[in-house]
Amino acid sequence: MEFSSRARQKHARLVGDRREQYPHSLQFYLEPPMESISLVEFESLAIDRLKLLKVVENLGVSYVRSSDTYKSKLEAELRKLKFPYRALAEDDYEARRKDHISHFILRLAYCQSEDLRRWFLQQEMDLFRYRFNELTESLMQKFLEHVNLSFEAIGEDLKNELAYELSVSTPGFSLPKVKEQMFYKVGLADAVDLFRARKVFIKDGFAYVPFKEIDVIVLNNYRTKLSKALATHRPISELYWTQYCTKEDCFREI
Repeated sequence: MEFSSRARQKHARLVGDRREQYPHSLQFYLEPPMESISLVEFESLAIDRLKLLKVVENLGVSYVRSSDTYKSKLEAELRKLKFPYRALAEDDYEARRKDHISHFILRLAYCQSEDLRRWFLQQEMDLFRYRFNELTESLMQKFLEHVNLSFEAIGEDLKNELAYELSVSTPGFSLPKVKEQMFYKVGLADAVDLFRARKVFIKDGFAYVPFKEIDVIVLNNYRTKLSKALATHRPISELYWTQYCTKEDCFREI
């Protein structure tokens, strides 16, 4: 990420407005932004995302995360701050751009200590969980393909063959519900948490995961990648804050 005058920044926006950079409103933030932005926009994006993450934190304390009240209040905040809140909408390029760049700005700010990393990781995980669970089943499948987590859905013949085992090994699943639900064949390493909680059927080194539990695997993947990134960003972060501002100047308590 570079910093420039408003004129250079405007030119870069026009040249760099490539919508293929953000084919989905949801992402793992694997590639850092490459365009130039002004210090004014840098600060504005950072403050807006920090406001959002503080709302995520407060809502997580005040409400059950799966409740309608939690969802409606978080959606309202996403809409107000112009972050993506409708899954894979076609006309939200600016919101996706803001989401992408602001995530990386705060990643630089919050990788300085274990406490800061822990706080940032928790809020980003809660935000990601909400956004992922708002996807329809077909959009979830598209997102899984986008992040190379295309797990194999088992066929009806195999599901019928394993119906009893799937029912007794998957909490809350009766035989009729097993027949209605899509199950995925997932490597055991990707489903460790579900296996430990005894929520899935295991056979020949694979976990048979119902679609409704896929979010656990996706979140674990995201957590692993983000944790690693936070741990490796600290030297870069120190360079940015030394050159351009102090964290106290850029991120006052809101």
